[in-house]
Amino acid sequence: MLEVADSGMGMDTDTLTHIFEPFFHNEGSGKGTGLGLATVYGVVKQSEGYIWVDSEPGKGASFQVFLPKVSEEKTDELPAATQQRTATISSETILPVEDSDPLRKLTQSFLESSGFRVLVAG
Repeated sequence: MLEVADSGMGMDTDTLTHIFEPFFHNEGSGKGTGLGLATVYGVVKQSEGYIWVDSEPGKGASFQVFLPKVSEEKTDELPAATQQRTATISSETILPVEDSDPLRKLTQSFLESSGFRVLVAG
């Protein structure tokens, strides 16, 4: 379980019912895309996990992300499918689109260090 909490303005019940919807945000025009929590939700669900959110106006928010326990033993050898995938990475190009400059630079650095050709867009 991973928990992220803040002491911000919190969310009312109506907002909570929409926070994982793509393009939903309550930050005002021109601030954010509304894809952040929708993306997190998708990744967690694809990993067979779930998210618990607790928030009230004036009391901040707490997100608990539960992921399944991994029972496989760690080995130094990559699975055959991963080895094949790794061999083709150098010819692939990724276009990350991110409005946050520090996050965009971090993503670019990570992907380039993994062997991808990266074109970034703000």
